[in-house]
Amino acid sequence: MESIIMQSSSFRNPWMLLSPCSQNFALRSSGSRRYYNKQQQMIVVGSTSPSPADAAASRRSRRRSKGGNGGGATRDEIELQKQSSDIQIQLSLQDSKQTDARVALLYKSAAASAGANTSVNPIRPDSAAWKTRESWLIDEARQIIRVDEDQGPPRWYCPVESAGFPENAPLLLCLPDIVSNGLSITLHQQKLARLFKVQCLHVPFCNQAPYEALLEQVEAVIKEEQIVRPKSTIYLMGEAYGGVLALLLAARNPHVNLVLVLIDPATWCDDYQVLSPFQSLLEAAAPVPFSLLVPFLFSLTFGDPMTVAKAANMDPSSPQLEQTTHLAVILQELLQILATAMLVWSKAQCQWKVQQLQLAAHSANRQLEKIRADILLLASGEEQNLQEAKKLKQLLPSCSVRVFKNSKPALLMDERVQVASLIKATHMYRLKKHHDIVLDYLPPTEDEIKTFHNSHIRIMKELFSPVFLTVDEKGKMKRGVPRITKEHPILFICNHTFVGFDLGILLNEFLEDQNVMIRSLAHPALIMTDSLVDLPESGLPDLVRLLGAVPVTGSNLYKLMAAHEAVLLLPGGMREAVKRKGEAYKLLWPKKPEFVRTAVRHGATIIPVAAVGGDDFIQILLDQDQVLQFPVIGEAIRNMGANIPRARLANRTEAAEDSLLGSIGFPKPPPRMYFAFQKPIYTHEFPQILHNKEAVDNLYQQVKAEIESGLHYLLQKRKEDPYESFIPRIIFENTQGHSAPTFEP
Repeated sequence: MESIIMQSSSFRNPWMLLSPCSQNFALRSSGSRRYYNKQQQMIVVGSTSPSPADAAASRRSRRRSKGGNGGGATRDEIELQKQSSDIQIQLSLQDSKQTDARVALLYKSAAASAGANTSVNPIRPDSAAWKTRESWLIDEARQIIRVDEDQGPPRWYCPVESAGFPENAPLLLCLPDIVSNGLSITLHQQKLARLFKVQCLHVPFCNQAPYEALLEQVEAVIKEEQIVRPKSTIYLMGEAYGGVLALLLAARNPHVNLVLVLIDPATWCDDYQVLSPFQSLLEAAAPVPFSLLVPFLFSLTFGDPMTVAKAANMDPSSPQLEQTTHLAVILQELLQILATAMLVWSKAQCQWKVQQLQLAAHSANRQLEKIRADILLLASGEEQNLQEAKKLKQLLPSCSVRVFKNSKPALLMDERVQVASLIKATHMYRLKKHHDIVLDYLPPTEDEIKTFHNSHIRIMKELFSPVFLTVDEKGKMKRGVPRITKEHPILFICNHTFVGFDLGILLNEFLEDQNVMIRSLAHPALIMTDSLVDLPESGLPDLVRLLGAVPVTGSNLYKLMAAHEAVLLLPGGMREAVKRKGEAYKLLWPKKPEFVRTAVRHGATIIPVAAVGGDDFIQILLDQDQVLQFPVIGEAIRNMGANIPRARLANRTEAAEDSLLGSIGFPKPPPRMYFAFQKPIYTHEFPQILHNKEAVDNLYQQVKAEIESGLHYLLQKRKEDPYESFIPRIIFENTQGHSAPTFEP
């Protein structure tokens, strides 16, 4: 029987390896006893020596069976009790009396009385201890086998305190997966509650509401929200079966302002043979009544069992041996939950769940052309999910995909997948119909800043050991960066070093020093919300957008200045970023002084910034002009560059900006990076020059001259830096534990 399951190509399921038919279990006629209680509908697996309470229950059960049905036990109960005494479930992870006692305790706690509270437990705070996180996750997983506790119709619940929602936050409706325990979504609800008013739909396992009834229940909430806030955006979030329901709702309501967040939507179940062809034979041959559909349902809800165990595992700072032992214990508890589910869940219930999943997927696939909603689709590395993501992206033009190739199904249980951050990073977060770069921008959280630092800044600071200098009001150079105030908008104008290696260091300094996030105007190719690749992974572009970067356009600069933001602009653009030979630290700016006009219009403070070090990191072998002259390679690069968006197009006075592709070079030892903030220019002191073309041009040249002066100063002064070279600097910093000293300003 085991070999049939393992050889079935249509049932490659990690939970099947933990099922009672696999090698992790042995069904034998001796050993532990099992007690079946009709009121609790729970199988309790104990050790060979049961507890006194269990032994007493067993004696009462035997007395009732001897006395016929007069003691209250039905014929089916008596027969099941006789069969139960011949079965032993033997665990492969750990076989000891302590384990058996703990397993018995686990099942007794899971088998709560029928009159227990049926409300869904709220999410614990993010700051909960790892031990609390573990016990809570396991307890949430056990909820799915407490079938007698979870009764009634589908219902909405709020997972967090309603007072914690932001004012005017959009509504987020979390749709249930096929088992509807909501375990994976609850891991993200605290962070989502910082952005949305979160409501979750819970469907009790025994409830057999068809998918059409669930759609009508969700639509009622959507219509009510439209009446109360007609211009607000409504978000639908669903994993697997929940993702299918979200697609159906979007197809049925094409004119509603919806945004879908789909996690491995199970639309593949329409054409995929989800069940083993030997299912009926195996279930008929089983010595106890259980359903082989349970591992399939578990795979949709939990993904790989290791994913759940790792999500519930202890503090990663603990010793490795202790973590490994703890992981095995958690896996064992999950194994117990699966074993119980296979006995508690009826075949009819499981078949109903799978049937509804397939019907919903079939209906959704035939209505995709009706969908007009914006979609963020997160896909794991499972082949069927990757193929489904590719299909949906091709069929749905407003679908943005992020792939996590190293993750398994049940993405929401992977700590590397942060849904709230991805919604912000892909510009999917909006209060109304279209994303507003000012109104819809939310500063990064502490966790997001930490991710930025760990993935980018830490290594950059170690390699380049940056030095920051600023000119004070008296014209003297000193250490540090200028103070940021909100009295007037601030516009930092900086030269563009080769490809902009140093920009993250510049932005991070203000974040660490003053907790100020500078909004950068970046090239569209760097921060486009969707990649030219079919299945892009989340990476640097998402992180840059999360930190407030927006495409460099005149209208975006105007909006940010009007909102009194601090903004970074590099006028040289791509032409200055992809320099030719001999152009190091040369300003290659456009002729039109448009940023000056915008700054004067809003009374902004212009701060010229000179950056040195980035142009010394790459040794150019062949620049773009030389590469494009090659007959075959040059033409291929032109064709590739034509598909990349450009920030500045050709006009009557200037040519279009260059493509990012073309130059060939190799990195040199990391140079030290220097930043000099020149004396601020307060444009609010001379608003009359706005319509004076000559005065605006003169101010444009003044900003340019200040940066050139700063570049000259830094290039000369760095010769006095004893640690400008990489080798002595890295030796000093590794031995002394702090940044190497530099020249005196």
